[in-house]
Amino acid sequence: MKKSVDGLVIWERKTGEADRVISILTPTGVVTAYAKGAQRPKSRFANSTSLLSYSNFELFSGKNMYSVDDASVISRFIKLKTDITALSLATYFCELMKELAPEDEGSAEFLILMLDTLYVLNESDKDLNLIKAAFEFRVMAMAGYQPDLIGCICCGVEDSPSLYFNILEGNWVCENCAPGRHVIPNCSLTFLKAMRHIILGDPKRMYSFTMPPKTAREFSDFASAYLISHVDKKFHTLDF
Repeated sequence: MKKSVDGLVIWERKTGEADRVISILTPTGVVTAYAKGAQRPKSRFANSTSLLSYSNFELFSGKNMYSVDDASVISRFIKLKTDITALSLATYFCELMKELAPEDEGSAEFLILMLDTLYVLNESDKDLNLIKAAFEFRVMAMAGYQPDLIGCICCGVEDSPSLYFNILEGNWVCENCAPGRHVIPNCSLTFLKAMRHIILGDPKRMYSFTMPPKTAREFSDFASAYLISHVDKKFHTLDF
């Protein structure tokens, strides 16, 4: 059985002398495929099956996995590959997608998020901490870990100058209700509004917000804490 599909390579592993096994994020799930000879520099698959290449694939269904019969590059996001920090961040996003994107059902929304994010990394000079935090919160919401951001779970107030955000339960308590819950505020209104913008707003505008560099770093740490508390896995690319 043969099929044609556009997809993004989110994982690759060398096998044998010159072959490559890849994971492809497609609109209909994550596909694992074997690309014979793809490690050879002169292979017609060398570029189209490399990590972060968005390509059109002609795939044959095998016993254990698909095999790549043909592939042509649509986009390779060349500029971000010249920035080691941006490249490392993109690789981390690939690792998240491999963990969270559906393997055997529709994942078009995940693919769109990944392509939009790679475009921002490739074309803009936006603070990488903000890109990282926005991606983490958005992909977690898409994967079923969306926090309740509408109002205080005690009194229902929509905004509070400071608040206690429960990372494990994904809800929050305003500063007035916090003493009654025996908790101390650990989150700012700035962070709450940013999370609303990222998760509840237009996905095409999710990166259209700014923060001072120090605040952006703190927001990035905050997003990672939320993600790690819900995904029981250590991401080595995030450590890097």
